[in-house]
Amino acid sequence: MNKIAKVFIETLPILFGILFSYLFWQNSFLLFAIYIILSVVLILWRGDNSEFAIFIYGIIIGGLVEVIGTQVSGYQSFAEPDFLGIPIWLPIVWGYGFVAMKRIGIILKS
Repeated sequence: MNKIAKVFIETLPILFGILFSYLFWQNSFLLFAIYIILSVVLILWRGDNSEFAIFIYGIIIGGLVEVIGTQVSGYQSFAEPDFLGIPIWLPIVWGYGFVAMKRIGIILKS
């Protein structure tokens, strides 16, 4: 399989995440549950347990970025904030985004 196809496959969960956000944006806790379940399944499926550390790191950094953006600098706001001015599911998306970028980086490097 060529690099473009592999990158596309690693991008599919992100595209589905965008679809889920579009469909369920008014139910933050449902999105939170969907994203947690999908992220854990996708990490377990790959079998690289180090990705859990990357996932947690991404949650922390992404959460900080979003909270700073809403609470400290005020450059953004959300229509349905749940937690410190942000949707509760948003740091989970950041966490998986870090995992996806790691995977894509490995593909592009090989």
